[in-house]
Amino acid sequence: MKGARRRLLFAGVALILAVNAFVLGGVAWNRSGEPDSLLTLSQRELQLPYESAMLGDSSGLSLVLLWRVPAAPKDDGFYDSPMGSYGGSPVWLDADKLRALGFDLPRSADDRRRQAAREVFVVLELAGPAHARALEQAQRRIERLERATAAADDPKAHEQAVKAAQDNLKNEQQRNSRLFAIDAGPDADALRARHADRSRHLIVRGMVRPSVTQIGDQITVSGWLDALSIGRMSVPHPLRDLVLGLDRSTAGDAATAFEADVAWGRRHEPWVMAIRVAPVGTP
Repeated sequence: MKGARRRLLFAGVALILAVNAFVLGGVAWNRSGEPDSLLTLSQRELQLPYESAMLGDSSGLSLVLLWRVPAAPKDDGFYDSPMGSYGGSPVWLDADKLRALGFDLPRSADDRRRQAAREVFVVLELAGPAHARALEQAQRRIERLERATAAADDPKAHEQAVKAAQDNLKNEQQRNSRLFAIDAGPDADALRARHADRSRHLIVRGMVRPSVTQIGDQITVSGWLDALSIGRMSVPHPLRDLVLGLDRSTAGDAATAFEADVAWGRRHEPWVMAIRVAPVGTP
């Protein structure tokens, strides 16, 4: 009986060691060679741990990657989740793109097979044309509301909307994430050939699913980008005191301004290489 228990114990220990070796081997492989992407992100793209986590056990601190889906080209509203990473339906994720990703789309009103989300490679662009368009959209909204206010019989009734639009532009300039999902595909190498700047274009794994809308007999198919497969990254132990020194209660203000060099490796998985407190006034 004791021998059987001993063998069971040894088997359990061996299994744990094997799993740990497998995990560590995967980490080492991911970080070997040159990073696939190396981006310098700020508090705009990296969400600090919640204050309760920072005040408690700091052994598992992690940063959440904040990314966005571009708003439609003619949309100057606030519907693109500027602060978070909640997914969405970008214009470029249309029926043709979904077919290229391997989805079998419905061909008629009677063919609306529900398909599960699948993992694909997603390109995130930092402070590029997509972010510039977001700034332009925010500015256009102010101009449109100011014109409407000037033409209104009661301009004061529009003041609140103008103020909200001005605040939105300020947030777009100083606080909102500059990281936008701009492309997706089944092959990471093909995406890298199209988006070659490794300091601006990040290739990660994410979940995509079709979304089918039917009005009468008319079917509209679009894609929905749900989430990134790995959306957070651990803070290395030597850097945790620096993160703990940031004031989480004033997130987005100068007190929490920081920069982080983050690399993504062979498996398109991230690790934090460095964290620096940014100069006061850094947007």
